[in-house]
Amino acid sequence: MDERFRIRTDDLIAKISADIEAGRIPFCVVANAGTVNTGAIDPLTAIREVADRFQLWMHVDGSYGAFAVLARSARKLFAGMEQADSIALDPHKWLYLPVDVGCVIYRDPEIARAAFAHEAEYTRMFGEEEDEAFVCWDYGPELSRRFRALKVWMLLKGVGLDCLSEAIENNLACARYLESMVRASDDFEMVAPVELSIFCFRHVPAQLKNKSPEAIDAFNERLLVALQRDGSSYLSNAALAGRFALRGCVLNYRTTLGDMEILLEDLRRVARSIPISG
Repeated sequence: MDERFRIRTDDLIAKISADIEAGRIPFCVVANAGTVNTGAIDPLTAIREVADRFQLWMHVDGSYGAFAVLARSARKLFAGMEQADSIALDPHKWLYLPVDVGCVIYRDPEIARAAFAHEAEYTRMFGEEEDEAFVCWDYGPELSRRFRALKVWMLLKGVGLDCLSEAIENNLACARYLESMVRASDDFEMVAPVELSIFCFRHVPAQLKNKSPEAIDAFNERLLVALQRDGSSYLSNAALAGRFALRGCVLNYRTTLGDMEILLEDLRRVARSIPISG
């Protein structure tokens, strides 16, 4: 990865070449359109070029981040995503829908149909129109399933893309605001740059400034547990470049800039009750 936690295409080429020289047959490269740890977006156009060079399937994991393409301020970050052979999406994340609504979109669905279609008589569909004969189980491993798509359809019809775009834009603004407050403070530091709505940072009060990296990690681990038990704000964690980081992800359309201020206030308040060691 590079300093922004994105795939380095030179390293990707080297690894593919090494596999080929070792007699292995690479078949797929997976790029991220918003990683879970930091929200990093890989250089999608460049990765498409690498995939074409080696005749690889290019899959984009957009489960968390891809829907941010709806936000005007982030749209350019996703250039090249439309060239993927397949994209994974989780509407239960950034379309604000209930858990377990996920999907894969194929650039050429007939390739997926050739892999997954059932030929049993009991799965054969009849229809005079093409849409009537379409069945989901011909394009993935699941046969029986719930009507998950209904939730997505109702959201799009009832709320619309403009409203979703505004909500996602507001989520992005919250993360950027948190980052600006952290960089302006003397007791917090960013561990990764904010790309979308994920922010990774840590608390380094004055008493910890001259302590070892391990002591700062240990303090922030204790701080995370204490914050979760406190109950006012909630964060998770990430390990980045060998360091422990507090991780937040804004995925609620009700979240405001004021909530970001409360988060830092909560961290400072809870941190005062934690002994510093190391």
